[in-house]
Amino acid sequence: MRHAMTVFYRSIFDTYQNLGTVLWATILWWLSILPVITLGPATAGLLYVIRQKRLGKSVRPRDYWYAFRLYLKPGVLLTLLYLLVSVPGAVYFFLLLQWGTFLTYFGAMIVLYILILWHLLLLYTMPLMVEQKLHSPALLLKRALRLVTENYLFTVNIVLYMVILTIICTVISIFIVIWAGWMAMTAYNSMMYLMSKYDEDQYAFDPEVKWGRIWRTWK
Repeated sequence: MRHAMTVFYRSIFDTYQNLGTVLWATILWWLSILPVITLGPATAGLLYVIRQKRLGKSVRPRDYWYAFRLYLKPGVLLTLLYLLVSVPGAVYFFLLLQWGTFLTYFGAMIVLYILILWHLLLLYTMPLMVEQKLHSPALLLKRALRLVTENYLFTVNIVLYMVILTIICTVISIFIVIWAGWMAMTAYNSMMYLMSKYDEDQYAFDPEVKWGRIWRTWK
């Protein structure tokens, strides 16, 4: 719980510190996902912008579109896979609940657990794709599965914080313009925190937050 809160708090700090970038990148993301099938490439573009900012590089909208094109094929494949699992799974879950027997309730709980695990996997899949420059959905899901199974409680806590964040952004609607960027920042920081446990030389996560130096956020 403590480690998940540290990562989430750092993500709030990073989002505020890069508020201008998060704002325009999120607007591009909203525009990019209108065809739905482009959800994966759009998210890759958003994460790429976040990664470049983390490396201290200057970013422009063209960097977003560069990553969008670079990860178009694996992003679309992951989107299709997401829809093929999530939509039938959700329909089947509600159908089982409506039948109202013990066995169907039990089956519904199994389906629900599979859907939750599936979404936990996706928390790390896209950040891994951008950070490690991978284009194989199978390899990405395999590595994401390892992160989830070996850090299950951390992952569940991070997802709960993200759900709370989504509720806040829904209630305070002006936050919708940065919601996707905020979520992507949290997912990226979560992945980097976990990867730093396995390889400190290649991956680094700094939990330190100093608010006093970053009041000018529009950069």
